[in-house]
Amino acid sequence: MRNEINQVEVNDQWCDDKENVKAKVKEFFKARFDGMSEPQVRLDNVRFNSISDEDNALLVGAVFDEEVKDVVWSCDSSKSPGPDGFNFSFIKFCWECLKDDFVLTVKDFLVNIKWPWGSNASFICLIPKTDNPQQFRDFRPISLVGCVYKIVLKILSIRLKKVINKVIDAKQYSFLEGRGLMDDVLVTNEVLDEMKMKKKSCVFFKVDYKKA
Repeated sequence: MRNEINQVEVNDQWCDDKENVKAKVKEFFKARFDGMSEPQVRLDNVRFNSISDEDNALLVGAVFDEEVKDVVWSCDSSKSPGPDGFNFSFIKFCWECLKDDFVLTVKDFLVNIKWPWGSNASFICLIPKTDNPQQFRDFRPISLVGCVYKIVLKILSIRLKKVINKVIDAKQYSFLEGRGLMDDVLVTNEVLDEMKMKKKSCVFFKVDYKKA
């Protein structure tokens, strides 16, 4: 009920017609997520850190049966309500019957990098970012993926987590284990105070990532 959209403000006018709201939602998010034909940022002269051969072997190595089971049991039983209607509660309950097919599916994807038709289908849901959403920018779209997709994603993310600190610059504070967003805030405040104290000229800018 909290996620229900009964009316929304579009161009300073309230829209409450069901079909019109659906059309406006599609129009708004299509415009936001459409890609550019040409890259807007060039990274030709940027030197990136690289990982070792051992780290690469960890990322692309074979998947073990226990690795798949550990990921399944680490997921909330009611999560991943994808279009197929099966959640992790069903998979855990029927694991002895399903495990061979699940493990084979995960291994097949990581070798061939291809999904069987429909395996990566998802529902798109709009989640309110505020208690009283009124415009489309107050909603965040998320994909409700199926369990197989979630398992593969989690296996890859667990592996990536072990090496990502080696390639992400130390000045990137957010969304990495062992680094906190507040560190970034503290550094910014220190720099601002120093500039004011020494009466130096500088430029600060804040970027709003609409497509983050």
